[in-house]
Amino acid sequence: MMRSEYLPQTMILDPDCHFDRIANALEQLGWLRAEVEKTPAIIKGEPEQAAWTWRGSKPYALYSFNPIAKLRVLDVATLPPSYRNHLIEHLPVLTEQDIEHEFFSDDPKRRLLALWASQETERIDLLSEVQRLERDRDSMVAEVAFKVAEKLGNIQHARIQTMSQLQVLVQAAPELIRRLDEPEFVAGLKPTQADCELMFDASIADQAFEAVQQIWQPQPRVKQISQDADIKVTATPAGLLRWSNELSDKFPGGYRDLAGWMSPKTIWLTWTIQQGSTVRYDGLAWAQDHWVWVPKIYRILGPMCLNPTQGTH
Repeated sequence: MMRSEYLPQTMILDPDCHFDRIANALEQLGWLRAEVEKTPAIIKGEPEQAAWTWRGSKPYALYSFNPIAKLRVLDVATLPPSYRNHLIEHLPVLTEQDIEHEFFSDDPKRRLLALWASQETERIDLLSEVQRLERDRDSMVAEVAFKVAEKLGNIQHARIQTMSQLQVLVQAAPELIRRLDEPEFVAGLKPTQADCELMFDASIADQAFEAVQQIWQPQPRVKQISQDADIKVTATPAGLLRWSNELSDKFPGGYRDLAGWMSPKTIWLTWTIQQGSTVRYDGLAWAQDHWVWVPKIYRILGPMCLNPTQGTH
């Protein structure tokens, strides 16, 4: 089984796993069914949308069903890894390899499943396979492949733009980091209540501000950095911390637990300083128009967000 910290934010469930089994598994784990706008089900007993809350509050599990290809999608983007792991232990999930295999199925509905699943999981690595199906002998498969290819291409373009913008921050960050041994400069990096409301979900903004008070007693700082020290910086929007990728994997694992409650567009930094030995730091964040610093805030906020899981197995 895949390690929980590497589970994706969108799970593609086995097409033959009926809705009743999905709903029962979630409810047995402690999830509560939420009201959603109901539309007539094409297949009896197979609603096309459903949602659950974790015992009445965030995180949320969002389900959708495409009856044409029996595509069952469970959006778990706001779930911490341990919660995702509970689900994957109780529900049959298609692996990346399973999806890739369906591109070569003789059944056009299975090829449609592969296309739509690739779109839902933003598999830009499968763009060439999607483009191949633009020439499929089945007209519907070819039409869907064209649309999916366009959407994946747009996602790829947006990611390239994001990486370019982040690189500008990465290049400028060492100058900022070198000043983190100056008490007067660091004092200006303490987040306010308003900053916390920008950086975190409204449901934990107050707790985040309380965490800031704890972190800042005493004021955080780094040891003096020599001019020849090697500073390596990684920057990412908080939304990318929700699953394993080339940026999130550079951050402490505690951020993955907290990511569902972080404002997805806020940029966060982690970095290493090598001067004799290598030391890792984190917690610089761009709060709309200024920098703030809350090192290792996940140690305090993480447990507040993670409800006890005893009895959920």
